[in-house]
Amino acid sequence: MDTTTPTTEKMPPSPSITERIRRHAISGGVLGSAMYFSKGATNSPSGSRLLGGALAVPRNVLRIGSFAAWYGAAKSVRCAVAPDYPFETTVAWGATNALFAMRHGRRAACRTGLRGAALGMVADVAHYGIKRFLATRRSRAEERRIAHELAASSVGIPADTCRV
Repeated sequence: MDTTTPTTEKMPPSPSITERIRRHAISGGVLGSAMYFSKGATNSPSGSRLLGGALAVPRNVLRIGSFAAWYGAAKSVRCAVAPDYPFETTVAWGATNALFAMRHGRRAACRTGLRGAALGMVADVAHYGIKRFLATRRSRAEERRIAHELAASSVGIPADTCRV
């Protein structure tokens, strides 16, 4: 067996758009089911939390399906937009809401699309604000090092208050 020849491994192909939509819709169904389970568990009468949560999921199956379809479409639109585009959530939520409101007419689709874009803008601004805050924040190790250095040095602290 000759071990000097290089071996080339094939990279697995990236999933197609239909595969991505399917994955996103499934994850939307899981998120919707978890949301309605927790909602049913917290609102169940007489303290039977597990049964209330388990009964809430089949009762809201149409809502869960709608949420799964919306989530799948929104994530797929978001994947279709350039990944470095700063307001991809704004575009995705606006387009998805407009798409889902088309059955009510153009006017309703425009209104709902603008509402979705506004909510997407809020989500984008919050996301980038959190990213910016976390990027400027010092790490815990650096905070500990600075605190240790400040405790070790007595610069600016009166001698009678320093512990030796």
